[in-house]
Amino acid sequence: MKKIKEFFKKIWDKISIFFKKIYIVISEFVRCKLAVWIGKGLRFIGKYTGISWLLAKYRKNVSNKHKKAVAGYLFISLWIVGFILFAVRPVIQSIRMALADFAGTKVIAGTNVVKFFIEGFGFSQFKQIFQDNPEHVEAIISTLVDIAVVVPLVLIFSLLLALLLHRKLKGIKIFRMIFFIPVILLSGNLLNYFNAYDLLTVSTLQSSELRGMLDFYLPERVVEIIIDVFGKIILILWFSGVQTLVFLAGLQKDNTAVYEAASIDGANKWEMFWKITFPTLMPLITINIIYTTVIYANTGNELTGIISSNIAPPEYGRDYASALSWILFGIEIVVILVYVLIFKLANRKYK
Repeated sequence: MKKIKEFFKKIWDKISIFFKKIYIVISEFVRCKLAVWIGKGLRFIGKYTGISWLLAKYRKNVSNKHKKAVAGYLFISLWIVGFILFAVRPVIQSIRMALADFAGTKVIAGTNVVKFFIEGFGFSQFKQIFQDNPEHVEAIISTLVDIAVVVPLVLIFSLLLALLLHRKLKGIKIFRMIFFIPVILLSGNLLNYFNAYDLLTVSTLQSSELRGMLDFYLPERVVEIIIDVFGKIILILWFSGVQTLVFLAGLQKDNTAVYEAASIDGANKWEMFWKITFPTLMPLITINIIYTTVIYANTGNELTGIISSNIAPPEYGRDYASALSWILFGIEIVVILVYVLIFKLANRKYK
């Protein structure tokens, strides 16, 4: 009985191997033929539509810089199309509501039909913010200071972390994964849960003893900013994952021969960082400034809370909330421009 089983098993193994070989041959044949057919089809389309001629002329007459620019625009073309189709109209409507005297729903007289109306044109909403609501002005200033303080801290920490994770050590990939886990877990609900239970703060760093020591040496306003930063230290670490990954990608593309040549010339690590590493990371620093500012500015600060709470109530409404939204957008633009300028000036100094 055992010999019969072994006999049938050998036959089955040979049959399965045979069919596997046939499958591999057929799949390779289909794949190759399919690639050939697709290639022929594309060449046919290119030839009889004039695309091939245009591409040939383009390759001859256009510089490599312009080719890269075209490739970049092709990469973002889907986003541009999506923005035009789905975002341009809401943005224009938001601007119109921010510059309106009234934007809200009304019941048409003599009917039960409710329609949305935008009436008037001017800066009445902005006047109402800055003249009639000092608590909202305080929230605007507080949000500006908060973003201006947190953004460079996130950039500095993420750059330091990227430099540490760039070192060739055993198990370094595990550390990279650990530091990127918060980005995967980052969500509004989880962040709100952490904030509700004070899990984003370190109570030791906000102690009265530390505050008293800082009050002795620094002005009160500076002390408040420092204590506020200490209170958001976990949040700063939480927001540093993507930036660290971007910096790490830039560091991995550095040419080691340049560092070796600098070392032979007598440059130390500090000089190599400012003369080689920092200038090569400058485009990535700009990207991270924009990313950090936009993400942090729209994640649960005082101003976003006021905007979300004032959309529906009749006391203010969508027109008022739209004006606040554009003020928040202005804060983001100012912070981005200031820090990009600062880093560019620093880069020029060390060139």
